[in-house]
Amino acid sequence: MKKRRKYRKNSSIPRRYWLWSLFWLFLAILAIACSHRLTPRRAPSLSAPSASHRPAPSPSTSSRASDAAPSSPSFVPSAHLELPALDAADTLIYNTSGRYTFSYRPSGKIARWVAYKLTRSDLSGAVDRSDTFAPDPRLRTYGWPSATHADYRGSGYDRGHLLPSADRTDSEASNRSTFLYSNMAPQQPRLNRGPWKRLEEQLRAQTSAYDTLYIVVGTVLPAHPETIGRGVAVPELFFKAIALRRADVFEMAAYVMPNDTALLTGRDYTEFSVSVDSVERLSGLDLFPSLPQP
Repeated sequence: MKKRRKYRKNSSIPRRYWLWSLFWLFLAILAIACSHRLTPRRAPSLSAPSASHRPAPSPSTSSRASDAAPSSPSFVPSAHLELPALDAADTLIYNTSGRYTFSYRPSGKIARWVAYKLTRSDLSGAVDRSDTFAPDPRLRTYGWPSATHADYRGSGYDRGHLLPSADRTDSEASNRSTFLYSNMAPQQPRLNRGPWKRLEEQLRAQTSAYDTLYIVVGTVLPAHPETIGRGVAVPELFFKAIALRRADVFEMAAYVMPNDTALLTGRDYTEFSVSVDSVERLSGLDLFPSLPQP
């Protein structure tokens, strides 16, 4: 009898091991299953589109709303032939209501360049000059400073438009957008009201003979520029490059004018005509890269 009891006692040991083995195996399987479910899925990499391929603003965007500070940076419409060649590091701002793009120079509180198209439809309205000078709220998106009224007050310089007010008379919103300080630079009155103004008038007149004018207008600073107000840089030179389109034929023109009264006396805009290549060398820009070169 003792032998039998001993046998039964010993025979139960393998059974306990078997039960414990099943228990631990179950826990291991459960742990593996849970860890698989809790492992995060790798999200696809999202890279920001280059400025030249960013989507266009929605056509339904209100013109009045576009003049307010945006909740996110405005993107530049693709396939705009007026844009210079862009680097990956370029930050551009597209003004929806004014239909122009600009590259800003925060350290000088002026634009490096403004690019836009000019057609007869842009001049089709009878909107008066708004004179609503104001800081550009878009600059706050990037933490950039804007020029103000006080910067120009008593400086002796005009608030020179890069995109002219008279090039946007089709609506009040589009004209108002040209009076943002991001579209201004200090100009000598003799330049702003003389050959520069006459060149602007000539280009508007040419919309009757050409389908579209693609225009890039910009500023060139010396190594140590003069400033007005609280750090608004005074350009040494202003340039304007134009590609004039009639059907599928393009003509090129360019002008560089000094921001110096002594160098402007008695001279008209035609005397400042240069090649587009010379403007590229002066500005460091590759102009009209998508257009056939003459």
